[in-house]
Amino acid sequence: MKYHRRLQRQLCELNLDQKVLDIIAPLLHMVDNSYKVMDADMQHAETILEESSKELYLRNLQLKNNVEEVTSQLTKVASNIKDVIFEIDLSGRWSYLNSAWEEMTGLSVKESIGKSIEECLKNVNGKPYSNLLDLHNPEANTFNRTLESLGKNGDRIWLEFTIKGIKSDSGKVEGYIGTIVNITNLKLTEYELIKAREKEVKANKAKSEFLSTMSHEIRTPLNAVIGIAHLLLIENPKQEQIENLSTLKYSSEHLLGVVNDILDYDKIAAGSLELEKANFSLKQVLNTVQSIFTNKASKKGISFQIKKDSLLQDTMIGDSTRLSQILTNLVSNAIKFTEHGTVSLEVEVLNETENNTKLLFSVNDTGIGIESDKIDKIFESFAQAHVSTTRIYGGTGLGLAICQRLLQLMGTSIKVESTPNVGSCFSFELDFRKGNPIASILQEENNSALGTNDLEDSKKLQGYKILVVEDNKINIFLIEKFLKKWGVDYDVAIDGKVAVQYAFKKEYDLILMDLQMPVMNGYDASLAIRASESIHNQTIPIYALSASTGESIKKDLLSHGMNGLICKPFNPNELYHTISEILIGNVKENT
Repeated sequence: MKYHRRLQRQLCELNLDQKVLDIIAPLLHMVDNSYKVMDADMQHAETILEESSKELYLRNLQLKNNVEEVTSQLTKVASNIKDVIFEIDLSGRWSYLNSAWEEMTGLSVKESIGKSIEECLKNVNGKPYSNLLDLHNPEANTFNRTLESLGKNGDRIWLEFTIKGIKSDSGKVEGYIGTIVNITNLKLTEYELIKAREKEVKANKAKSEFLSTMSHEIRTPLNAVIGIAHLLLIENPKQEQIENLSTLKYSSEHLLGVVNDILDYDKIAAGSLELEKANFSLKQVLNTVQSIFTNKASKKGISFQIKKDSLLQDTMIGDSTRLSQILTNLVSNAIKFTEHGTVSLEVEVLNETENNTKLLFSVNDTGIGIESDKIDKIFESFAQAHVSTTRIYGGTGLGLAICQRLLQLMGTSIKVESTPNVGSCFSFELDFRKGNPIASILQEENNSALGTNDLEDSKKLQGYKILVVEDNKINIFLIEKFLKKWGVDYDVAIDGKVAVQYAFKKEYDLILMDLQMPVMNGYDASLAIRASESIHNQTIPIYALSASTGESIKKDLLSHGMNGLICKPFNPNELYHTISEILIGNVKENT
């Protein structure tokens, strides 16, 4: 019998006789079958292994192709990125750089790999950044820093250098990755913006100084013109002179209004205008508007009236001066642009609570009106709806712009409805806190006590002693005229040095101090008076009487010991009120 080759070989090696072979024949048969089964199993396993090897090969080949494809794509992406992408080992040497490195520095990627950062990155002096990486403390090498360096052409460039540590599973730093971004254009733009800002600051400062200087130069002669016009009108002029003097007074006050508009607009634009929050009588504000414009409207042959809501309360908390300025401007414009018909100011209560009230102010006219496409333009600075408006009606084109800015500071704005040749309505809403009626009554009584009527002939100030510090002869002439008329005992000092000498020799109730004078200016003179050992000189009211206006003048006055500012040119009646409030109020406080 023929057995499996392995069994046959083993039997030959044993050299058994036939008798033995016959005896173990059943066993040999079983072994033979086992070898045959094992061969079949081995063949099957080899077949499976061969198939698996082929599949593994194909998978490896596919994976290799995918890796090459991804690597190619990443290489293309990295090569097309304008920013440098890098990898650095723990010794601070480049282990990877994309092609943007060559474009940024002019150095070859191949030559740079393996070199240290110090060899490749230089500052503007051509010296290496020796302290850029801390090789002794790998954890510290994670940061973002701006570097000034030299480009491939030797020009100055700014680089944003960002680096981050690569950590193993155990958290140990094994190397670094990062980016280098050329931010030169951004830096240059930043420097240009800084330069532009510096120029703007200088220009604004120059503008403020110019406006302050021009204000002083214009207001000083205006003070003389307005003051003399007042004097002539109260000194029994001839009937044929009254019209001329009234025209002179009106023209000078109109010019003053133009100057004030420009200065107010500059203050608002500079953000230096502060709104007052104080008790005031709305009735008094409206009565003042009524008294100003009733005659003016009547002279044009039109009517002007104020309509008040029956629910309107009198005392509010706010800035009555700025509210008056807005109402005066709107009513003045309405009368200016109305030739026939009526102008009205209406005040309506929109909403009311225990502590607050919302009011709607409306100024209506039957004037020339405004085209709808021109309405936005009238709120622009120095702009009119038509180029002919200034020529026909006058004005700077600043009034409405100032009103709009003031109302924006108050948290509201002007609304306009207008039809050409029919009329216009300018309106705005304002929220007020309700004021203290008692304070309003006391204010009215105080105004009455100070001589609201016939101020020029009042003797309420008789016996008070005032030191006037002024170097302008015309201004001295004017103020002497009024002080004499009011019965005031006064002295005049022509400069700050003389004023200090006078204050040390004599006790005054008030000092009116000009600011710009030769020898010693008003600021230094005030400081010298305050530095006196005399308690009286340390507490005497010192008010600047000046045509100078500027953003910081109030702070300057306080820092030099002055109590406030009386602006020139002054209205004699208003000057009387102010001096009376200072002196009589001061006496009440001292008593």
